Amino acid sequence: MFTEKIDIVMFNMSCYTEWQAGISNRNFHILHTLLKDDRVRKIVMVDYLPFTWKRAMRQWWQNRMHGVQGKVISQGITHKLVAVRESEIERTGYKLEGVDPSAIPFKLFNYSDIGSVWSEQSVYQRLKHDLKRLDLKNIVLWSYTPTFVGYLGKFNEKLSVFDAVDNWLEHSSYTKIKDRLKLNYQTMRYKADLIFTTSPDLVKFFDRSDYCTFVPNGISLEHIANTPKLVGRDIASLPRPIIGYVGTLQEDRIDVDLLQYLAKLNPTKSFVLIGPVWPGIKFAVDQKLRSLPNVHLLGRIPFNEVLAYIREFNVSIIPNLHNEFNRHTNSMKLYEYLAMGKPVVVTPSVGLEDFGKIIHTADTPEKFNKELLKALTENSETDIAKRQSFMEQHTWDKRVKLMLDQIFSKLS
Repeated sequence: MFTEKIDIVMFNMSCYTEWQAGISNRNFHILHTLLKDDRVRKIVMVDYLPFTWKRAMRQWWQNRMHGVQGKVISQGITHKLVAVRESEIERTGYKLEGVDPSAIPFKLFNYSDIGSVWSEQSVYQRLKHDLKRLDLKNIVLWSYTPTFVGYLGKFNEKLSVFDAVDNWLEHSSYTKIKDRLKLNYQTMRYKADLIFTTSPDLVKFFDRSDYCTFVPNGISLEHIANTPKLVGRDIASLPRPIIGYVGTLQEDRIDVDLLQYLAKLNPTKSFVLIGPVWPGIKFAVDQKLRSLPNVHLLGRIPFNEVLAYIREFNVSIIPNLHNEFNRHTNSMKLYEYLAMGKPVVVTPSVGLEDFGKIIHTADTPEKFNKELLKALTENSETDIAKRQSFMEQHTWDKRVKLMLDQIFSKLS
């Protein structure tokens, strides 16, 4: 059995400054949970590698003006390597329970480089040079981005891991690079030593069941326990009951027509939508939802506050479209809704089998409204405790332990 500690070089699907601005995703939770595991010695997180000039310039400006603070180990015109301070992690709202704060600057490192927009290989050369300063051992390369795959084999890694979050081939934002993504997914299929996915359908997509595993999302019980109470916020004065949704309003994901149907059918109920509205769906949202007096779009709420808003919901909903994109997703908000004890109504999706009768599922607008009315009656203390108890088996700690166990088994 492999018993030494590992060092992780992680290619992120986000920039750390975006997490500090309140965004959270699977990558965010798993990285910070890995920090708590004694089997991990160091983590070098590589900010999202841009492939467009617009994104590159935005990242460059963010890092220059509001970049991650800490001990600067290496810096150039396009890149920067920093040993991250504990206070920088606190800016994301994430609490590292049980971790010695003095150890963080020597365990977590942030590398940012916009050079990928014109030369992918130059980024890997600079990063490889800078990693020598950190004396990494037993490197595990861990990736969240299929837009680049040239990093595989570049860092003398003992093992490569790809955590497939959704299927980017079905994402409208990546239509222009679909051929590139197809090729990169095939490269990952054959070159990655382990693949984790957010849905059972993605396991079928990679078609290599011997080392491809469905690992659902999870929750942080510590974060749930530390959720503050809202005082005088926008949601507090709204008429009850409150039907709430948290997540990106995106054309691939959300069913605007279903939301309009529910809001019109229930004019005395408040429908609260928390999350950014993407450009591709803005017209539909403006035309069908903003004009309704009982629909309230609150925009993005930071990660460290969003659970406090969920606490105000009487029923939580996930009104997703029935499409190929959503077949490969696994809603993190479902876990957070239930961990806060809230009744949940969802449209059908792959990967919900484990939740059984703990949630309400509806495949038509009429059924969705019927289940919504039923869910409104399920807010007793017993109902709440049942849902919260159920979620104790769905923590990020358990998810990351499963991943690391597979990694160490493979290393053996």
